[in-house]
Amino acid sequence: MGATLMLTFLGVLAIGVPVAFALGIAAMVIFAVINPSLLALVPQRIFTGMDLFALVAVPFFILAGELMGGSGILDRIMAFSRMVAGGIRGSVAQVTILVSMIFGWINGSGVAGASAVGSMMIPTATRQYGNAGFACAVTACASTVGPIIPPSVPMIIYALVAQNVSVGALFAAGVVPGLLIGLGMMAIVYLIARRRNYPADGGHYTLGQRFVISRQFLVALLLPLIMVGGIVSGAFTPVESGAIAVLYAMLVGFFVTRTLDLKGLYAALRKTGVISSVVFLMMGVANVAAWIMTTEQVPQAAAEAIRAFTDNPLVFLLLVNLILLVVGCLFDTVAAMVMFGPILIPMAEAFGIDPLHFGVIVCINLIIGMVTPPVGICLFVVSGIAKTPIERVVRESLPFLFWLLAVLAIVTYLPQSYLWLPRLMGYA
Repeated sequence: MGATLMLTFLGVLAIGVPVAFALGIAAMVIFAVINPSLLALVPQRIFTGMDLFALVAVPFFILAGELMGGSGILDRIMAFSRMVAGGIRGSVAQVTILVSMIFGWINGSGVAGASAVGSMMIPTATRQYGNAGFACAVTACASTVGPIIPPSVPMIIYALVAQNVSVGALFAAGVVPGLLIGLGMMAIVYLIARRRNYPADGGHYTLGQRFVISRQFLVALLLPLIMVGGIVSGAFTPVESGAIAVLYAMLVGFFVTRTLDLKGLYAALRKTGVISSVVFLMMGVANVAAWIMTTEQVPQAAAEAIRAFTDNPLVFLLLVNLILLVVGCLFDTVAAMVMFGPILIPMAEAFGIDPLHFGVIVCINLIIGMVTPPVGICLFVVSGIAKTPIERVVRESLPFLFWLLAVLAIVTYLPQSYLWLPRLMGYA
Protein backbone atom coordinates (compact mmCIF):
# COMPACT_ATOMS: atom_id res chain seq x y z
CA MET A 1 0.00 0.00 0.00
CA GLY A 2 2.93 2.32 0.62
CA ALA A 3 4.03 2.05 -3.03
CA THR A 4 0.44 2.58 -4.20
CA LEU A 5 0.16 5.68 -1.99
CA MET A 6 3.36 7.15 -3.43
CA LEU A 7 2.48 6.37 -7.05
CA THR A 8 -1.01 7.82 -6.66
CA PHE A 9 0.43 10.91 -5.00
CA LEU A 10 2.99 11.44 -7.77
CA GLY A 11 0.34 10.90 -10.42
CA VAL A 12 -1.99 13.50 -8.94
CA LEU A 13 0.95 15.86 -8.40
CA ALA A 14 1.94 15.50 -12.05
CA ILE A 15 -1.33 17.04 -13.24
CA GLY A 16 -0.68 20.21 -11.23
CA VAL A 17 -2.54 19.57 -7.97
CA PRO A 18 -0.87 21.29 -4.96
CA VAL A 19 1.24 19.01 -2.73
CA ALA A 20 -1.07 18.95 0.31
CA PHE A 21 -4.19 18.22 -1.76
CA ALA A 22 -2.35 15.62 -3.86
CA LEU A 23 -1.27 13.78 -0.72
CA GLY A 24 -4.79 13.99 0.72
CA ILE A 25 -6.35 12.61 -2.47
CA ALA A 26 -3.84 9.76 -2.56
CA ALA A 27 -4.57 8.89 1.08
CA MET A 28 -8.33 8.88 0.45
CA VAL A 29 -7.87 6.59 -2.56
CA ILE A 30 -5.95 4.13 -0.37
CA PHE A 31 -8.65 4.24 2.31
CA ALA A 32 -11.30 3.62 -0.32
CA VAL A 33 -9.38 0.58 -1.60
CA ILE A 34 -8.71 -0.90 1.86
CA ASN A 35 -12.11 -0.21 3.36
CA PRO A 36 -14.43 2.66 2.35
CA SER A 37 -15.65 2.97 5.92
CA LEU A 38 -12.15 4.12 6.87
CA LEU A 39 -12.75 7.38 4.98
CA ALA A 40 -14.40 8.64 8.16
CA LEU A 41 -10.93 8.56 9.75
CA VAL A 42 -9.52 11.19 7.35
CA PRO A 43 -10.86 14.32 9.16
CA GLN A 44 -9.85 12.85 12.51
CA ARG A 45 -6.27 12.11 11.40
CA ILE A 46 -5.96 15.55 9.78
CA PHE A 47 -7.06 17.24 12.98
CA THR A 48 -4.73 15.04 15.05
CA GLY A 49 -1.81 16.04 12.82
CA MET A 50 -2.52 19.74 13.38
CA ASP A 51 -3.46 19.44 17.06
CA LEU A 52 0.08 20.01 18.31
CA PHE A 53 0.75 22.89 20.65
CA ALA A 54 4.37 23.19 19.51
CA LEU A 55 3.12 24.05 15.99
CA VAL A 56 1.96 27.40 17.34
CA ALA A 57 5.63 28.42 17.33
CA VAL A 58 5.65 28.38 13.51
CA PRO A 59 3.27 31.32 12.90
CA PHE A 60 4.94 33.25 15.72
CA PHE A 61 8.38 32.87 14.12
CA ILE A 62 7.02 33.75 10.67
CA LEU A 63 5.22 36.83 12.04
CA ALA A 64 8.34 37.97 13.90
CA GLY A 65 10.29 37.81 10.65
CA GLU A 66 7.60 39.68 8.72
CA LEU A 67 7.52 42.43 11.35
CA MET A 68 11.28 42.89 11.16
CA GLY A 69 11.16 44.67 7.82
CA GLY A 70 8.46 47.08 8.97
CA SER A 71 10.08 47.70 12.34
CA GLY A 72 13.40 48.86 10.89
CA ILE A 73 15.36 45.96 12.40
CA LEU A 74 16.48 44.72 8.98
CA ASP A 75 17.85 48.19 8.11
CA ARG A 76 19.98 48.13 11.27
CA ILE A 77 21.28 44.67 10.42
CA MET A 78 22.18 45.96 6.95
CA ALA A 79 24.08 48.96 8.33
CA PHE A 80 26.03 46.82 10.79
CA SER A 81 26.90 44.25 8.10
CA ARG A 82 28.18 46.98 5.79
CA MET A 83 30.42 48.26 8.57
CA VAL A 84 31.81 44.77 9.31
CA ALA A 85 32.15 43.29 5.80
CA GLY A 86 32.30 46.39 3.61
CA GLY A 87 36.09 46.38 3.48
CA ILE A 88 36.36 42.83 2.13
CA ARG A 89 36.78 42.26 -1.61
CA GLY A 90 33.38 41.63 -3.18
CA SER A 91 31.90 43.67 -0.35
CA VAL A 92 28.29 43.86 -1.60
CA ALA A 93 28.09 40.07 -1.88
CA GLN A 94 29.89 39.69 1.47
CA VAL A 95 27.36 42.00 3.12
CA THR A 96 24.54 40.00 1.53
CA ILE A 97 25.81 36.78 3.12
CA LEU A 98 26.37 38.37 6.52
CA VAL A 99 22.91 39.97 6.49
CA SER A 100 21.38 36.60 5.57
CA MET A 101 23.18 34.94 8.49
CA ILE A 102 21.98 37.52 11.00
CA PHE A 103 18.49 37.66 9.49
CA GLY A 104 18.29 33.87 9.68
CA TRP A 105 19.30 34.05 13.32
CA ILE A 106 16.10 35.99 13.92
CA ASN A 107 13.71 34.63 11.31
CA GLY A 108 14.56 30.97 10.74
CA SER A 109 13.10 30.86 7.21
CA GLY A 110 15.05 30.60 3.97
CA VAL A 111 12.34 31.90 1.65
CA ALA A 112 11.74 34.97 3.83
CA GLY A 113 15.47 35.65 3.82
CA ALA A 114 15.74 35.35 0.04
CA SER A 115 12.79 37.71 -0.42
CA ALA A 116 13.62 40.35 2.21
CA VAL A 117 17.40 40.46 1.75
CA GLY A 118 17.17 39.99 -2.02
CA SER A 119 14.86 42.95 -2.54
CA MET A 120 17.38 45.19 -0.77
CA MET A 121 20.72 43.76 -1.97
CA ILE A 122 20.22 42.26 -5.45
CA PRO A 123 19.70 45.64 -7.25
CA THR A 124 22.82 47.04 -5.54
CA ALA A 125 24.93 43.99 -6.35
CA THR A 126 23.72 43.96 -9.96
CA ARG A 127 24.72 47.59 -10.44
CA GLN A 128 28.07 46.97 -8.72
CA TYR A 129 29.09 43.83 -10.62
CA GLY A 130 27.02 44.05 -13.81
CA ASN A 131 26.10 40.41 -13.23
CA ALA A 132 22.54 39.78 -12.07
CA GLY A 133 23.07 36.01 -12.07
CA PHE A 134 25.88 36.27 -9.53
CA ALA A 135 23.91 38.69 -7.33
CA CYS A 136 20.94 36.31 -7.33
CA ALA A 137 23.07 33.22 -6.71
CA VAL A 138 24.74 34.74 -3.66
CA THR A 139 21.41 35.82 -2.19
CA ALA A 140 19.66 32.51 -2.84
CA CYS A 141 22.46 30.31 -1.51
CA ALA A 142 23.07 32.55 1.51
CA SER A 143 19.39 32.22 2.41
CA THR A 144 19.98 28.53 3.19
CA VAL A 145 21.80 29.58 6.35
CA GLY A 146 18.56 30.92 7.87
CA PRO A 147 16.85 27.56 8.45
CA ILE A 148 20.06 26.04 9.89
CA ILE A 149 21.22 28.71 12.32
CA PRO A 150 18.70 28.76 15.18
CA PRO A 151 15.85 29.45 15.42
CA SER A 152 14.86 27.14 12.56
CA VAL A 153 11.33 26.39 11.39
CA PRO A 154 12.37 23.11 9.65
CA MET A 155 14.02 21.93 12.87
CA ILE A 156 10.81 22.59 14.80
CA ILE A 157 8.91 20.53 12.20
CA TYR A 158 11.50 17.74 12.44
CA ALA A 159 11.22 17.67 16.23
CA LEU A 160 7.44 17.32 15.91
CA VAL A 161 7.78 14.50 13.37
CA ALA A 162 10.49 12.64 15.30
CA GLN A 163 8.86 13.16 18.73
CA ASN A 164 12.05 12.12 20.54
CA VAL A 165 14.34 15.06 19.78
CA SER A 166 14.52 18.31 21.73
CA VAL A 167 14.03 21.52 19.76
CA GLY A 168 16.69 23.17 21.92
CA ALA A 169 19.18 20.38 21.13
CA LEU A 170 18.51 20.75 17.39
CA PHE A 171 18.98 24.50 17.63
CA ALA A 172 22.32 24.06 19.41
CA ALA A 173 23.42 21.44 16.87
CA GLY A 174 22.66 23.82 13.99
CA VAL A 175 25.03 26.57 15.14
CA VAL A 176 28.34 25.13 13.85
CA PRO A 177 27.00 23.90 10.46
CA GLY A 178 25.29 27.27 9.93
CA LEU A 179 28.49 29.17 10.63
CA LEU A 180 30.44 26.79 8.38
CA ILE A 181 28.07 27.43 5.50
CA GLY A 182 28.04 31.21 5.93
CA LEU A 183 31.79 31.70 6.43
CA GLY A 184 32.60 29.24 3.63
CA MET A 185 30.39 31.18 1.22
CA MET A 186 32.13 34.41 2.20
CA ALA A 187 35.48 32.77 1.37
CA ILE A 188 34.11 31.62 -2.02
CA VAL A 189 32.89 35.15 -2.79
CA TYR A 190 36.35 36.49 -1.92
CA LEU A 191 38.02 34.08 -4.39
CA ILE A 192 35.50 34.88 -7.14
CA ALA A 193 35.89 38.61 -6.48
CA ARG A 194 39.68 38.38 -6.83
CA ARG A 195 39.39 36.49 -10.11
CA ARG A 196 36.78 38.89 -11.52
CA ASN A 197 38.32 41.98 -9.92
CA TYR A 198 35.24 42.90 -7.90
CA PRO A 199 36.17 45.77 -5.55
CA ALA A 200 35.74 46.40 -1.85
CA ASP A 201 33.86 49.64 -1.38
CA GLY A 202 32.70 49.64 2.20
CA GLY A 203 33.99 53.13 2.91
CA HIS A 204 35.52 54.40 6.14
CA TYR A 205 33.77 54.81 9.47
CA THR A 206 34.79 57.07 12.30
CA LEU A 207 34.82 55.75 15.84
CA GLY A 208 31.64 57.70 16.54
CA GLN A 209 29.87 56.24 13.52
CA ARG A 210 30.88 52.73 14.53
CA PHE A 211 29.51 53.33 18.02
CA VAL A 212 26.16 54.61 16.73
CA ILE A 213 25.75 51.74 14.23
CA SER A 214 26.71 49.15 16.86
CA ARG A 215 24.31 50.67 19.40
CA GLN A 216 21.46 50.61 16.89
CA PHE A 217 22.33 47.03 15.94
CA LEU A 218 22.10 46.03 19.59
CA VAL A 219 18.33 46.49 19.35
CA ALA A 220 18.25 43.84 16.60
CA LEU A 221 20.77 41.59 18.38
CA LEU A 222 18.68 41.34 21.54
CA LEU A 223 15.89 39.58 19.65
CA PRO A 224 17.78 36.37 18.70
CA LEU A 225 19.57 36.36 22.04
CA ILE A 226 16.21 36.32 23.81
CA MET A 227 14.65 33.77 21.43
CA VAL A 228 17.45 31.24 21.06
CA GLY A 229 18.98 31.79 24.49
CA GLY A 230 15.63 31.23 26.16
CA ILE A 231 14.93 28.00 24.27
CA VAL A 232 18.40 26.49 24.61
CA SER A 233 18.65 27.39 28.30
CA GLY A 234 15.18 25.98 28.96
CA ALA A 235 13.85 29.30 30.25
CA PHE A 236 10.87 29.07 27.92
CA THR A 237 9.42 26.90 25.15
CA PRO A 238 9.66 27.57 21.40
CA VAL A 239 6.05 28.82 21.46
CA GLU A 240 6.80 31.29 24.24
CA SER A 241 9.99 32.30 22.43
CA GLY A 242 8.03 33.07 19.27
CA ALA A 243 5.44 35.11 21.19
CA ILE A 244 8.19 37.13 22.87
CA ALA A 245 9.83 37.73 19.48
CA VAL A 246 6.57 39.08 18.03
CA LEU A 247 6.02 41.34 21.03
CA TYR A 248 9.61 42.61 20.87
CA ALA A 249 9.41 43.33 17.12
CA MET A 250 6.15 45.26 17.62
CA LEU A 251 7.52 47.31 20.52
CA VAL A 252 10.64 48.20 18.53
CA GLY A 253 8.64 49.05 15.41
CA PHE A 254 5.97 51.16 17.15
CA PHE A 255 7.98 52.89 19.90
CA VAL A 256 11.74 52.73 19.12
CA THR A 257 12.19 53.07 15.36
CA ARG A 258 8.57 54.24 14.84
CA THR A 259 8.53 52.80 11.33
CA LEU A 260 5.78 50.22 11.89
CA ASP A 261 2.14 51.22 11.48
CA LEU A 262 -1.20 49.43 11.61
CA LYS A 263 -1.20 48.92 7.83
CA GLY A 264 2.17 47.19 8.03
CA LEU A 265 1.00 45.09 10.98
CA TYR A 266 -2.08 43.96 9.04
CA ALA A 267 0.04 43.03 6.00
CA ALA A 268 2.40 40.99 8.19
CA LEU A 269 -0.51 39.20 9.89
CA ARG A 270 -2.12 38.40 6.56
CA LYS A 271 1.05 36.99 5.04
CA THR A 272 1.73 34.98 8.20
CA GLY A 273 -1.75 33.50 8.02
CA VAL A 274 -1.27 32.36 4.43
CA ILE A 275 2.16 30.79 5.03
CA SER A 276 1.14 29.16 8.32
CA SER A 277 -2.03 27.67 6.84
CA VAL A 278 0.07 25.86 4.25
CA VAL A 279 2.31 24.40 6.97
CA PHE A 280 -0.64 23.34 9.15
CA LEU A 281 -2.53 21.76 6.25
CA MET A 282 0.58 19.86 5.20
CA MET A 283 1.09 18.57 8.74
CA GLY A 284 -2.53 17.42 8.95
CA VAL A 285 -2.68 15.65 5.59
CA ALA A 286 0.75 14.08 6.08
CA ASN A 287 -0.49 12.57 9.34
CA VAL A 288 -3.07 10.64 7.32
CA ALA A 289 -0.35 9.30 5.00
CA ALA A 290 1.90 8.51 7.99
CA TRP A 291 -0.95 6.53 9.62
CA ILE A 292 -1.36 4.46 6.45
CA MET A 293 2.37 3.77 6.16
CA THR A 294 2.66 2.87 9.84
CA THR A 295 -0.36 0.55 9.66
CA GLU A 296 1.05 -1.14 6.56
CA GLN A 297 4.50 -1.35 8.25
CA VAL A 298 6.20 0.52 5.40
CA PRO A 299 9.13 1.80 7.57
CA GLN A 300 9.87 -1.75 8.76
CA ALA A 301 9.73 -3.11 5.21
CA ALA A 302 11.99 -0.32 3.93
CA ALA A 303 14.47 -0.90 6.76
CA GLU A 304 14.58 -4.63 5.99
CA ALA A 305 15.17 -3.91 2.30
CA ILE A 306 18.07 -1.59 3.09
CA ARG A 307 19.49 -4.04 5.63
CA ALA A 308 19.44 -6.70 2.92
CA PHE A 309 21.58 -4.33 0.87
CA THR A 310 23.89 -3.19 3.69
CA ASP A 311 24.18 -3.28 7.46
CA ASN A 312 26.74 -0.46 7.55
CA PRO A 313 25.33 2.77 9.10
CA LEU A 314 27.72 4.89 7.01
CA VAL A 315 26.44 3.38 3.77
CA PHE A 316 22.88 3.87 5.02
CA LEU A 317 23.58 7.56 5.62
CA LEU A 318 25.02 7.86 2.10
CA LEU A 319 21.81 6.35 0.69
CA VAL A 320 19.70 8.71 2.81
CA ASN A 321 21.67 11.70 1.52
CA LEU A 322 21.20 10.64 -2.10
CA ILE A 323 17.47 10.04 -1.57
CA LEU A 324 16.87 13.32 0.26
CA LEU A 325 18.88 15.39 -2.21
CA VAL A 326 16.57 14.10 -4.96
CA VAL A 327 13.49 14.59 -2.76
CA GLY A 328 14.59 18.15 -1.98
CA CYS A 329 14.75 18.90 -5.71
CA LEU A 330 11.10 17.93 -6.08
CA PHE A 331 9.33 18.83 -2.84
CA ASP A 332 9.02 21.76 -0.48
CA THR A 333 11.07 21.40 2.72
CA VAL A 334 8.11 21.07 5.10
CA ALA A 335 6.26 18.72 2.76
CA ALA A 336 9.29 16.45 2.38
CA MET A 337 9.92 16.50 6.13
CA VAL A 338 6.44 15.36 7.14
CA MET A 339 6.15 12.87 4.25
CA PHE A 340 9.49 11.08 4.47
CA GLY A 341 10.36 11.67 8.13
CA PRO A 342 8.04 8.92 9.47
CA ILE A 343 9.73 6.45 7.10
CA LEU A 344 13.40 7.43 7.53
CA ILE A 345 13.53 8.22 11.25
CA PRO A 346 12.60 4.67 12.42
CA MET A 347 15.11 3.28 9.91
CA ALA A 348 17.86 5.49 11.34
CA GLU A 349 17.00 4.30 14.84
CA ALA A 350 17.22 0.70 13.64
CA PHE A 351 20.77 1.43 12.44
CA GLY A 352 21.65 2.92 15.84
CA ILE A 353 22.12 6.49 14.55
CA ASP A 354 21.78 9.33 17.04
CA PRO A 355 18.39 11.00 16.32
CA LEU A 356 19.94 14.43 16.89
CA HIS A 357 22.68 13.68 14.36
CA PHE A 358 20.10 12.36 11.89
CA GLY A 359 17.87 15.39 12.39
CA VAL A 360 20.61 17.81 11.31
CA ILE A 361 21.38 15.62 8.28
CA VAL A 362 17.72 15.62 7.19
CA CYS A 363 17.35 19.39 7.67
CA ILE A 364 20.48 20.30 5.69
CA ASN A 365 19.59 17.88 2.87
CA LEU A 366 16.13 19.36 2.40
CA ILE A 367 17.35 22.94 2.81
CA ILE A 368 19.81 22.38 -0.07
CA GLY A 369 16.69 21.59 -2.10
CA MET A 370 15.64 25.24 -1.79
CA VAL A 371 18.44 26.19 -4.21
CA THR A 372 18.33 23.21 -6.58
CA PRO A 373 16.00 23.01 -9.58
CA PRO A 374 13.34 22.15 -10.62
CA VAL A 375 11.53 23.33 -7.43
CA GLY A 376 14.32 25.42 -5.83
CA ILE A 377 11.93 28.02 -4.48
CA CYS A 378 14.68 30.45 -3.41
CA LEU A 379 16.07 30.42 -6.96
CA PHE A 380 12.69 31.48 -8.33
CA VAL A 381 12.30 34.18 -5.66
CA VAL A 382 15.61 35.87 -6.47
CA SER A 383 15.33 35.48 -10.23
CA GLY A 384 11.91 37.13 -10.02
CA ILE A 385 13.38 40.05 -8.06
CA ALA A 386 16.15 40.60 -10.62
CA LYS A 387 14.02 39.59 -13.63
CA THR A 388 16.86 37.39 -14.86
CA PRO A 389 16.70 33.86 -16.36
CA ILE A 390 16.94 31.16 -13.70
CA GLU A 391 19.53 29.31 -15.82
CA ARG A 392 22.02 32.12 -15.16
CA VAL A 393 21.31 31.95 -11.45
CA VAL A 394 21.84 28.18 -11.36
CA ARG A 395 25.14 28.46 -13.24
CA GLU A 396 26.48 31.08 -10.83
CA SER A 397 25.23 29.03 -7.86
CA LEU A 398 27.42 25.99 -8.58
CA PRO A 399 30.43 26.94 -6.37
CA PHE A 400 28.10 27.59 -3.44
CA LEU A 401 26.20 24.33 -4.04
CA PHE A 402 29.46 22.38 -3.97
CA TRP A 403 30.25 23.97 -0.61
CA LEU A 404 26.79 23.09 0.72
CA LEU A 405 27.44 19.47 -0.28
CA ALA A 406 30.83 19.59 1.43
CA VAL A 407 29.22 20.80 4.66
CA LEU A 408 26.61 18.04 4.31
CA ALA A 409 29.44 15.49 4.13
CA ILE A 410 31.04 16.97 7.26
CA VAL A 411 27.72 16.91 9.11
CA THR A 412 27.08 13.32 8.02
CA TYR A 413 30.44 11.72 8.74
CA LEU A 414 32.02 14.01 11.36
CA PRO A 415 29.15 14.50 13.82
CA GLN A 416 31.50 15.31 16.69
CA SER A 417 32.48 18.51 14.86
CA TYR A 418 29.16 20.07 15.87
CA LEU A 419 27.41 17.78 18.38
CA TRP A 420 29.86 18.93 21.07
CA LEU A 421 27.85 22.13 21.49
CA PRO A 422 24.46 20.57 22.42
CA ARG A 423 26.27 18.13 24.70
CA LEU A 424 28.16 21.00 26.32
CA MET A 425 24.77 22.58 27.02
CA GLY A 426 23.55 19.46 28.77
CA TYR A 427 21.62 17.71 26.02
CA ALA A 428 22.22 13.96 26.01
